[in-house]
Amino acid sequence: MLQSYIKATKLRCWLSRPDCPPVIRECKILFDRMYAPKSATRPDEELAEDPFDDNVRAPVSTTATAVPEDLYTLIKRRTAILRARLKFDGIFYSRASTHVGNSQVLFYPQGDRLLSHIPGTICHIYAAPTGELVFAVQRYILLARHNRHVDPFAMYPGFPAKLYLSSLSSHLESVKVAWVVGHFARWEVSSDQAVVLSLSRISDVPPISEIN
Repeated sequence: MLQSYIKATKLRCWLSRPDCPPVIRECKILFDRMYAPKSATRPDEELAEDPFDDNVRAPVSTTATAVPEDLYTLIKRRTAILRARLKFDGIFYSRASTHVGNSQVLFYPQGDRLLSHIPGTICHIYAAPTGELVFAVQRYILLARHNRHVDPFAMYPGFPAKLYLSSLSSHLESVKVAWVVGHFARWEVSSDQAVVLSLSRISDVPPISEIN
């Protein structure tokens, strides 16, 4: 199942590339009709389109609505523009209640690319006062922080997998769209542990020449 998920994600990314042959791109239309999320039935489910820069903005026609209590704790506003999904750099992202797979993202904490990216789940997509759409994310807890556990994938730097706790952080954090690396696949190996495998097109593993 994990292999099928990875292959499907790679196919979707390839079909979205601008250099994809027109004949093959026609297949994307069929895939979208079969597997893409259904048409929006509510205003908040309309897709926020791919921008020309790093800021995805909510459509001007949208209006603010009451926010859930967990999101209020994060943004300190009782109302905000909420979205179900958006598209950035050819990739679709969704809140977990809309599409679980598209809500699983790897991101740089506070946008710091000198740090390792971490996995999290998009719980909400909201608009900041500037109109920029931002993710409200719960991150997964790295298993290595617990001394009684050892991550078996740590000895394989070329394989982008890590072991995490199955539970999520108790609080939300704001993550800008540009801080996100891509999606990940998640496999629960026990009741309290899960393997997280990066599906990103960007590798954080240094070339062999740099290792030597």
